[in-house]
Amino acid sequence: MNRQQLLKKYQDILFDYLEKVKKNIPKQYPSFKDFLNKMIDLVKFEGLPKLGKHLVVFRLTINMRQSKLTQLALSTLFKLVSNCFIDGRIEDTSQEFYTDEFSELFNDSTYNKGEKKTIMDVLINSVTSCLFDKDENIIQGLKLLVAFILNPYCYVTSQNLTRIIKTIIFSYTRSRTQTVDRYAKNMLYQIINYTFQAVEGEVFTIQRNKRKMSIKEDSVSKLTQLIMLQLVDLVCLNQTQLKFSNQSNILNEQDQPSGYFGYCIMCRKSANLYCKDHRVPICSFICKKQHQEYVEQAQSTYIGAVKQFEENLDCALQLYDSLCNLLLNRTTLQLAKNQQIILECILYILETPDFVLSKNQKFIKTTKERLCNQLLKYCLETEKTLYQFSFRIFQRIVSIMRKNIKHEIAIFINQIYLNILLSVNSNILHKQIALESLCSILERPKTGLEFYINYDCHTKHECLMQKIINTFYEIIVLSIYQKAEYQIQSQQEILLKNLAIKALFFVIEGLNIVFDKFIITPSEEMGLPQIEDQNANVSENITVMYTNPIEIQRQLKQEIMKGCQIFQKNPDKGIKYLLDAQVIQNDAKEIAKFFRENQQQIGKDAIGAFLGGHQQLNIKVLSEFTDMLKFKDLTVEQALRYYLDQFTLPGEAMQVDRVVQKFSDRYYKENPNSIFKSSGSIYTYCYLLVMLQTDLHNPSVAEKMRLSDFQKLARSINDGDDLPSDYLTQTYNSILKQPLAVREKEKNRVFMKVSLTQSIRKKQDLFQREKEALLKQGSELIKTKQDFHETIYQIINQDMAYLIKPFLECIGKPLFEMFLFMFNNDHMDQISNQCIQGLVLFIKLCSFFSIPLQDYMNTLIKATKLNHLGSIQNKHINLIKQILQTVPLIGNGLRENGWKSILQMISRLDEIRMIQQSKDNFDGYNITILNESLLEFDIIDKIFIQSKLLDDEAIQEFINALCFMSKQEIYQSHPRLFCLQKLVEVCDYNMKRVSFVWTKMWNIVKDHINEVAVKEKKVAIFTVDSLKQLSIKFLQKDELYDFQFQRDVLKPFEFIFLQSNLEVKEFILSCINHIVLNHKHNIRSGWRMIFGLITLGLKEDNDKICKIAFQILSQIMEHNLHLLQDVFIDLIQTLKVLAGNNQEDMALASIDFIIQCLGYLSKQAQIIPKLNWNEFEELEPTIRNASTAVQLEKIWIPLLGVLSGLAGDKRNKIQAKSMETLFESLQQFGYAFSAEFWKMVFSTVLRPIFDEIQFTFQQNHSVANTNNNWFKDSCKKGFSLIINLMKRYFQKLRALLPEFLKLFENCIQNQNAKLAKYSIHSVKNMTMKIGMMFNEEEWEQIVQFIDRIIRLTTPTKLSSFANQSLTSSRMKNMIEDCFTQCAAQLLMIQISIEILHYFNQKLNLQQLLIIENTFLYSYQFAVQFNSQIEQRYLLWKQVVLQDMKFLPSLLKQEREAYGCMIIIKKYKLKNHHILDFDSLITPIEIFIKKNEILKANPQFNDEQDQNIQKLKLQEIEREISNYRQLLDVYILPTLSELDDIHLKQYNNLLFFLLLQAMNYSSDLIICKDCVRCQLCLQQEKTNLDQQIIQLVQKLYDLK
Repeated sequence: MNRQQLLKKYQDILFDYLEKVKKNIPKQYPSFKDFLNKMIDLVKFEGLPKLGKHLVVFRLTINMRQSKLTQLALSTLFKLVSNCFIDGRIEDTSQEFYTDEFSELFNDSTYNKGEKKTIMDVLINSVTSCLFDKDENIIQGLKLLVAFILNPYCYVTSQNLTRIIKTIIFSYTRSRTQTVDRYAKNMLYQIINYTFQAVEGEVFTIQRNKRKMSIKEDSVSKLTQLIMLQLVDLVCLNQTQLKFSNQSNILNEQDQPSGYFGYCIMCRKSANLYCKDHRVPICSFICKKQHQEYVEQAQSTYIGAVKQFEENLDCALQLYDSLCNLLLNRTTLQLAKNQQIILECILYILETPDFVLSKNQKFIKTTKERLCNQLLKYCLETEKTLYQFSFRIFQRIVSIMRKNIKHEIAIFINQIYLNILLSVNSNILHKQIALESLCSILERPKTGLEFYINYDCHTKHECLMQKIINTFYEIIVLSIYQKAEYQIQSQQEILLKNLAIKALFFVIEGLNIVFDKFIITPSEEMGLPQIEDQNANVSENITVMYTNPIEIQRQLKQEIMKGCQIFQKNPDKGIKYLLDAQVIQNDAKEIAKFFRENQQQIGKDAIGAFLGGHQQLNIKVLSEFTDMLKFKDLTVEQALRYYLDQFTLPGEAMQVDRVVQKFSDRYYKENPNSIFKSSGSIYTYCYLLVMLQTDLHNPSVAEKMRLSDFQKLARSINDGDDLPSDYLTQTYNSILKQPLAVREKEKNRVFMKVSLTQSIRKKQDLFQREKEALLKQGSELIKTKQDFHETIYQIINQDMAYLIKPFLECIGKPLFEMFLFMFNNDHMDQISNQCIQGLVLFIKLCSFFSIPLQDYMNTLIKATKLNHLGSIQNKHINLIKQILQTVPLIGNGLRENGWKSILQMISRLDEIRMIQQSKDNFDGYNITILNESLLEFDIIDKIFIQSKLLDDEAIQEFINALCFMSKQEIYQSHPRLFCLQKLVEVCDYNMKRVSFVWTKMWNIVKDHINEVAVKEKKVAIFTVDSLKQLSIKFLQKDELYDFQFQRDVLKPFEFIFLQSNLEVKEFILSCINHIVLNHKHNIRSGWRMIFGLITLGLKEDNDKICKIAFQILSQIMEHNLHLLQDVFIDLIQTLKVLAGNNQEDMALASIDFIIQCLGYLSKQAQIIPKLNWNEFEELEPTIRNASTAVQLEKIWIPLLGVLSGLAGDKRNKIQAKSMETLFESLQQFGYAFSAEFWKMVFSTVLRPIFDEIQFTFQQNHSVANTNNNWFKDSCKKGFSLIINLMKRYFQKLRALLPEFLKLFENCIQNQNAKLAKYSIHSVKNMTMKIGMMFNEEEWEQIVQFIDRIIRLTTPTKLSSFANQSLTSSRMKNMIEDCFTQCAAQLLMIQISIEILHYFNQKLNLQQLLIIENTFLYSYQFAVQFNSQIEQRYLLWKQVVLQDMKFLPSLLKQEREAYGCMIIIKKYKLKNHHILDFDSLITPIEIFIKKNEILKANPQFNDEQDQNIQKLKLQEIEREISNYRQLLDVYILPTLSELDDIHLKQYNNLLFFLLLQAMNYSSDLIICKDCVRCQLCLQQEKTNLDQQIIQLVQKLYDLK
């Protein structure tokens, strides 16, 4: 519509209105028609369609108080508003039409003040004044008021808005009809919606922008687009750094090249200019101006929007403030409706979705200073609607602005909610509403934890959540509402309990939501990754938590609480604890401050006991405590009442005196202008008040003090003056009504006594008094808190989320008990399910935060009633299901005892399932009540399957518990194997765990299997079979390198085998056989245990077991040898046991197996056996492959060692075959051995053979006689084979020559003649065969060996026998040893002669000298022994030698040793040209000398001397015969071989000695075989004579 059309419509409305008014003018206003005509003329000439001067008509008609006119005016105004014909900003000019005739109609007193008013002000006044009429007019007036607000052209200010709200509320209050009530309430809601929606965004609509500021719609969006283009240009043109440069080669989206400054921000052409005002590139002044316009328009848009927002915000705040102010009116029964609608409106405002004013400081201030104070009052009202809306308002305030009302929350919950719930005077409905409200507050997920963090963890606040939980505990578990003083019926009590349990559920559910949001899946807005490792993240956050200030506060709060508890019992100990914990300092002021801040926790009685103490600290604290209180402008009675309300007055007179004195001083100091002249007068007056209280309120005082008596006592009390009578009367009446101070215990006792006897009506009166006290206390607390700096309300974040753990620790036990109590005692499915969910969530959270669950789980399992099937219900079945479904989620926190409880329940379910399957009743109860789905074990199986998700510690505890339950099942009268089977399954599920964890887990399982299989024979077979199944599953898993899990898995087989009977052993071996047959390719380290079991089987005495083991081994050797590379050592150990088996065929089979192994190993090492050998062929080079060397060292040595061990077997076939196999193998493969490996072969394979022989002889000297064939064969064969081996591989064995010589040396030292003989001959054979290959160093070793053997075989014990007292057996052994030494030495001398004969040229002079000295030593020892006739005689007299014909002697040793010396001298002369002639003629001289002595034949008189002489003569004869042989065999042949030069040199001496010797060469010779053997005599005579004659002849010729 155009302007003319609007004007026409406006005029039509006014004309119609004025004409109708004309027709209805009251008679008392006859001239008013002329006034209307004048107004009609004005309308005709109106140029604007806006109400202006015509307003006066509406004002006057409304003031006429005619219902019809009022209705007509209101309807017309409504039309004008609807068509936007009223501009509320236009100034009111109606006063210009004022006349005395209509003065009564201009009755608005405001006009007389000369204030300027707008049309809207006048209209609102006029409409408000007509709301006392009919309901139709009231409704029409209310609609018009709302239309003013909703029409943006009316411009209703915040003051007018307040007036309208008050008017509507007033109309609602006065209304007597529901229609007006409904309209008024709806209009209030409509106004509220409009006002607050304008704040939330309506102000930014396009329509208002056009109307208010007339700007272009797209200015902001266009400017934004330009800025984005500029940013893109900067990036494209300046890739390295953001500075301008000429980039003409770059084209933009319009194919325009860039200018010096890029592209024009407006037209996108090349920009060679730059706007400094707005810092943008431009191409011309036109573009700059256009850009300037856009900027200005955008700024105007923003500024206008902000201004409009501020106006709307002011209206909204003014509306809210007005409603809060309206609550300040004193509530009466008549005004209850008024307060109700106000509360409803406030609630409606606060419940607006997306409420935006919660952070506005003015709104917050209004709420805290006005609304909260009023809500304290209305929450305690007895009218249901008032406290119902008040509670709802408060819970909404907590929801939207809890950050700003931290102290108010604590005050409301402590002073209102909890007191109403625990009060015996509040009605059931009041308790219900309060509990529902508290439940709604806690329904928000984070509320419970936030309360705990902000109050329970803060030292300046009481433990709010703990008090809430304790209150619920009293309601639910302690059932305080059942007490008589509450007068609550059972159904009502159940209702309250259900609400309390609902609130608890919201708490625990909220914790779970916080847990899921911040811990399991942190918010993406926080930029935190999801937690992958639960345990690692917990420990990391725990570290953060302990550095968090909130955590520090929490710990300090705990110390404070503990200190307060100690203080209540013993104040001195409590102070000491608080000082030690550094909660307070050792300062009186600090302690007094602590008392003030923690008065509720400490208790008035404890504070009074400490303040009344006689110590200096107590007195100082009393002084500081009193100085903290404010008594200004209070009467003495009021101040004393307030003072004694802070603590309990002590009982001792001296303590009371000190307290009253301090009070008096403090009061007088704060009130110097009071009616009291001094503190002393106050002190006296206080004592009088105390006396008055005692007299009035002590039941034992019969006659009470009257007012007149009190006034008499108070005379002259003020330093000689009287106190005012009114003052005393007021004090007396106040104390009469209520005592100054009552001890807490006595107060509670009296209160409970009174409550028991009161009716409901009187209880309301008592609650009214209680309400006044609570209001007073709450208001004081709010005022007090406002004076201090308010602490910040902490909002939950990820770091704080970990405070769930201490929160659960704080409330966990009572929370669990409450849920469980309601579950056990409630019969409503909804509540039972809520309790179950609460219990499950609680258990889940405790598990995650590692809170011990053992006790909780034990109690929870008992609640399932599985052990009392007769009383089980559906709720118990649901509980069981929930527990089973939750267990996989909480496994890490159950710990071992918790798992035991769970597994006990599962085992019980299995038992019930078995009973159901058997269709029997249990203990007389039918158990068909249990749901079949519960017994299908799907849920239960999931528990065991999910065990693979348990952490490392939890899985071990789970296994321990499972083993424990398995024992319980097995050891009962009817054994069950459920848990044992599950144990095997769990091991299967967890095989993929890391090695270290799985090993620990398996150790537990292994010990359990070992125990039950051994102790319970009934289940041994099943246990072994389960172990077999598990082993097979485990074998299917690849084993990591350097791990031996298969061995650990199979280890129990070995333990059970050792402890079981034959049946079980046979079954174990059959299991092993099955594993080997079917899973051989998967076995790695398990072979070790398999061979161990085979070994045990082979050791069994039972032939059947032994044969089974042998069959398994035979099968392995036949088919699986290629799989045993890593366990050949274990195979060898098994073969070693097999070799020692008593059954000869098995022992022989072991040798075949060894041959097979050697063949396989040689093939693997690519060593071709050399079957034929020619001593003249050259040896192939040693194999130097590293892997082959390792294999030789690790496998070949033990394998050959088995053959070495069998070489000492007493069974001839085995011994022969093993030795042949051993040396044949060495001959065939020795070419591949390195010198180092040959050393190992010698030390570990060859030498033990001879060590075994030596050991055998050392243990039993008669072994050669008892088993002569074995001894002969083993010794000869051994020495022969080892010499042949050395001959073949001497080049590699050269370094082992000392070891071989040492081996022979040990055998010679064995004191066995035959062994020594074989050893010495073996030395000779070795030397003869390989002596030509010896180098000088090796000959040195041979020489040293000869020297050692000669000295070792020298029978030095012969010289000491005569002086010892020995038993015949020991003597015999020693003599036999000496004879063995003599025989060995004599044999050694003989082979030395042979060696010297063949290899004398190989020996150097030094070596010949060593041998010469060696034989000189032997010769000298023999000469010395032979010369001791008496010693030899005593030796001869020993029992063991009585059969000898002659005295024991070493004549042959003497002769052979000297002869060997002569041979050496011969080789010295021959090879080194050294001649020792004296050693050649000395025996000749001795021979002559001995003959001369014998020829002299001296006689002795003494009989004993004659016997000795006779023996000496016999020995001389023997010596002569010995020297005759020496001369015949060694001396004379050596002299004959001397060249002429040497003979000529000694011709004379030798010639005469030989001539002299010829005189005795024909004498008789006695040998050992005969006394006078003519054959010998003739042979020796002829031989000796012949040699002497030849030598003499030669000498003679030379001479």
